[in-house]
Amino acid sequence: MLYLRMCFDKPDMLALREEHRQAHRAYLASGVVKLLQAGPMMSDDDSHNIGSFMVVEADDLQTVKKFHDEDPFTKVGLFDEVRICHWDRHIG
Repeated sequence: MLYLRMCFDKPDMLALREEHRQAHRAYLASGVVKLLQAGPMMSDDDSHNIGSFMVVEADDLQTVKKFHDEDPFTKVGLFDEVRICHWDRHIG
């Protein structure tokens, strides 16, 4: 099944994001879930990250939530708002 994971950063968290980026990327590469697309969401003027977006393939929602909970970015409190939901892809 496919899931969307949208995480919006708390304000002024760029330094924390940079500090933990390497651990975050290593975690994403660990194969806990299959990432189909992933990357930062950008500010309107493209000057800084405002969050993270992922399309994830996993057996169930609980697996994706556990994946999220173990992400180094989540563990250090980077995110202000998180949305994880099943995605019913129609095109692409």
